[in-house]
Amino acid sequence: MNADDSLSLPAQPSDCSHVRQVYRSMQDIVFDALKDEILSGALKPGDPLNTLALSKRLGVSRTPIREALNRLISIGLAVSVAYKGSFVRRLSVEQIIEIYYIRAALAGVCARLATSRVTEEQKKMLLELCGEMEREIPNADIKKMLQWNFEFHSIIFKAAHSPRIESLALQYYRQSEQLRALSLELPGRFEEACREHRRILQAILAGDRDGAEQSSREHQLNTARRITKSLGYNDEI
Repeated sequence: MNADDSLSLPAQPSDCSHVRQVYRSMQDIVFDALKDEILSGALKPGDPLNTLALSKRLGVSRTPIREALNRLISIGLAVSVAYKGSFVRRLSVEQIIEIYYIRAALAGVCARLATSRVTEEQKKMLLELCGEMEREIPNADIKKMLQWNFEFHSIIFKAAHSPRIESLALQYYRQSEQLRALSLELPGRFEEACREHRRILQAILAGDRDGAEQSSREHQLNTARRITKSLGYNDEI
């Protein structure tokens, strides 16, 4: 978003319900705009997220900016530092590895459980998503891939029929959003991720619980390996 761009919503009647709706919509617009800038790299790790500066740049009041920053913090894309303000989250190699070990364990369990619980409709949706991602390889549209990737994994989380595990899996998925966009920018990772998704799905469709769990774990760990190697880390993961 350019510095002279501003966000605006059409005027609405002044009753309380419309006021709440407009306020909530503005929060959502600001949140989506800032999230896209972080994931695209327009806002980089360590960049300050100053409410006054963002308010002027986006052309909105500071209140929806503060609410959007709280949401970014809650999903792990930003951090709040006492007496200094909010910043785009900067992760150490150790933190990246930790997050992906947790993600690998949770994704593996979800795939294992989903193998015997997935519905025919969910299988159809997973097949369609794999096809969409594979057809997009020549274009390598990262934004589309991120959306399809979320849909693919969230279907498997849901198919596990374990609300607590699903909630944890989604929590750590959100914490790695910034990293996932980074990984897809690395040479060859887009195609590699598509192949890994296909292996996960093939194991689920074959009723191979061990294979589904192992493929899902490796998918997460391969992402960690790619990211940390790009940061100069060459130890075993």
